[in-house]
Amino acid sequence: MTRIMDKIRSRRKEHMKLRASQSINGPDGDGAPATPPSFYYSLEFFPPKTEPGLENLLTRIDRMCRRLDPLFISITWGANGSTLSRTLAIASHAQRFACVDVLLHLSCTGLSREKLAHVLSMAKSAGVQNILALRGDPPKGKRSWAEGDVSGGECDRAIDLVKLIRKLHGNYFSVGVAGHPEGHPSSSKGEEGRAAEMRHLKEKMDAGADFIITQFFYDVHVFLDYVKRCRRAGIEAPIIPGIMPIQSFSSLMKMTQFCGISVPNSVSERLYPIQHDDEAVKEIGCDICSIMCRTILKANNDDPNIDTLVDGFHFYTLNLERSTTRILIDLDAADFITSRSASPSVILEHTDSESKLQSGDSISHNDMNGNRKERAGSISELARSNRRLLPWKPSTMENRSKEAVRPINWSNRPHSYVMRTDDWDEVMLKLFFASRFIYTDKAQIPLSFMLHTSATTLFLHKVS
Repeated sequence: MTRIMDKIRSRRKEHMKLRASQSINGPDGDGAPATPPSFYYSLEFFPPKTEPGLENLLTRIDRMCRRLDPLFISITWGANGSTLSRTLAIASHAQRFACVDVLLHLSCTGLSREKLAHVLSMAKSAGVQNILALRGDPPKGKRSWAEGDVSGGECDRAIDLVKLIRKLHGNYFSVGVAGHPEGHPSSSKGEEGRAAEMRHLKEKMDAGADFIITQFFYDVHVFLDYVKRCRRAGIEAPIIPGIMPIQSFSSLMKMTQFCGISVPNSVSERLYPIQHDDEAVKEIGCDICSIMCRTILKANNDDPNIDTLVDGFHFYTLNLERSTTRILIDLDAADFITSRSASPSVILEHTDSESKLQSGDSISHNDMNGNRKERAGSISELARSNRRLLPWKPSTMENRSKEAVRPINWSNRPHSYVMRTDDWDEVMLKLFFASRFIYTDKAQIPLSFMLHTSATTLFLHKVS
């Protein structure tokens, strides 16, 4: 895997070169390369509780990563490590089959330093190289954090976890921390509380954190003010705003009240008249989030220092696909589209398979891939700029990062040829002891021939 901070630095460096080239040659000059998207984006998922839910999520992650090409995805962490096995399983799957870098959430609530060290070693063994260090869920018996609360584990706060990671593993991990534009519930209110929280954030950065992912918000001005306060405090690390698509009016009210997030009048006035129509709320909610993203990007135009830009977005997908996809299409960020004349509803009909996935209907190969177009200077292309462009997405696993040859029928999917034939050696050994020949409906095939043609699917009706 690649450290997220290294990818951000590399992308900004490449973007500066392209922007400098265009300033010399002009936007339509012969020597001017196409400008890549002015931002990157990442997606967050959480481990489902059931096996069918896990299977559906793995399929969705695979599909969304191939279609949307996020810079990374993040996998959440359950209270007291309750989802450890599933979190690591999803992270491993995403790296192996979706070929995407993973940010693993890790919270210190209720865990000893020894347990945290063990989890970090497991993450490292799985190839994970990015950690989001969090204090975690409220202490046992409480519904929310209160002022002065600590985690209840041997690491009281996120800064203690950051220090532990750096002490045990040096710079191996790229470490992210949480930011709260509207203040953390456990912080005191008012200017004094905001100043204290900013000092704590600066201490986390000084302890070894690389970047910040914020709590979701709907008031862009609150976020932009938060960024300015961070810069004034000497925090120049990347700040990635958290964007949560609105799925329903009731869920919006519930989540914002629980997390202490304000809802501007401009948002509530658009949603209140249609609060009982979930589909209409989703559609308007996507437009609201698109406007938020555009407003943030527009604010960057006045900042000539690319190192302090807010040039990324982190989408809290809630394990759903359609709304995030719609927002990225609206921002012209997705690298696929049916046609320029197609309406968003037609595009989403081709790009969203949530209803099929939930109903159990089959999804065709064309449905899974969509009609793609090349996006000039996409993130994945910039990352591979010094390498031969291959017909597959390069793996993020270190032992496969330089592979230049694959079987023609290889696919980065869990039900690929490799997975389907993973146990063929065992099957062939059993058949060898049963018979030196394998019979089909029409022919007697020597076992040696079968062993040399393992890429061919044969339907065995009888073994004798």
